[in-house]
Amino acid sequence: MISIFRYVSGYVEFCAEGGFPERFLNLCKLNGISLWNVENDGVKVKACTSAKEFENISKPAKNSGMTVKTLENKGIPFWARRHKWRCGLLAGLIIAVCLVWYMSGFVWDVEIAQEEGVKINNFTETLAELGVKSGVRKSKIDVVEVQEALLDMYPELSWVSLNIFGDKIKVEYTPATPAPEIVDTKAPSNIVASKSGKIVLIEGYNGTNAVKEGAYVTQGSLLISGVNTNGDGSENIVRARGKVFAETKNTLTSTSEYENSLNISNGISLRYKIDLFGLKIPLGIKPKTETVTETDSPLRINSTILPVGVIRDEGISFSESNGEYSSQEIDMLNLLYCINEKRNAFKDAKIKAVSYKKNETEQGRKLTMTVVCVENIALEKPVYVE
Repeated sequence: MISIFRYVSGYVEFCAEGGFPERFLNLCKLNGISLWNVENDGVKVKACTSAKEFENISKPAKNSGMTVKTLENKGIPFWARRHKWRCGLLAGLIIAVCLVWYMSGFVWDVEIAQEEGVKINNFTETLAELGVKSGVRKSKIDVVEVQEALLDMYPELSWVSLNIFGDKIKVEYTPATPAPEIVDTKAPSNIVASKSGKIVLIEGYNGTNAVKEGAYVTQGSLLISGVNTNGDGSENIVRARGKVFAETKNTLTSTSEYENSLNISNGISLRYKIDLFGLKIPLGIKPKTETVTETDSPLRINSTILPVGVIRDEGISFSESNGEYSSQEIDMLNLLYCINEKRNAFKDAKIKAVSYKKNETEQGRKLTMTVVCVENIALEKPVYVE
């Protein structure tokens, strides 16, 4: 600790020779000059003393006939005096330290630990509206308030956590488990056909089968009755349950006109911005379009996102023009529409055959798609008993 204090205040290492060494040491003590690391060989004396006390050492040296020579000046005061021409470097160092300390109080990276298969719409935008975004001071973020606000805004979440690590915020959430559907197992019901078809398979879990495999049924036909016949001949009404698979024939249609309004692209306008610690510096004029897509590309070191990067603004403008489709283009549009309808309507069915028919109508060119598939046509219908 003493050596640190001496280095901070500065000290001098010197050599004195040519007189009476013992008298010189005694006079230094009498004049209150502290010496350390003293080496006396009877001819010359080597020692160290503080920079302030070295200024008064000439009197003991003169009275003892010694000549004092400075060997080395040590400590911060002498270092600062030697490097005073580098004051700009020192000022820059101080500014850099202050800047790092100030910038460490901001959030520069927001990581959302998204659970696989779970997507929350506009979650990043909502966090930004609540103040959780790059360039915000950490002291401005009320973690508890943000967590409560997210749970109120997203009922599909059961838990949200915000954790701050240095200049990074990690957001974690757990989706809520949907409440199981409460089914009244005692409410009487029948199973009827939701559409016409040929019965392929019956899986009755409760109730009495009213049809057999291979039979043809129409929409609304009774498939599984909720009336049970007991062994003694008595009957009771139950909730019918089961699946009935039938081969059905379904028709999808799409009609399109030849003349249609087209949106024609006028080109893409680009502008780049430099994102420097949350400050966005534009390098050009903003694209003059109705919609502008902003793509942020921050710099990364391994998995760490740095608070600097490049932002790309891309704008696409369109103009409306009347055009006419060819018959092949009309058929393609109709086919795409029917395929999408088929994918949505029969996603749980087994497709057996698909056929197409094209013809002209007063409304335009029409495409009819016929889909033959095997699907579950069981539809539960309540039975009301007075």
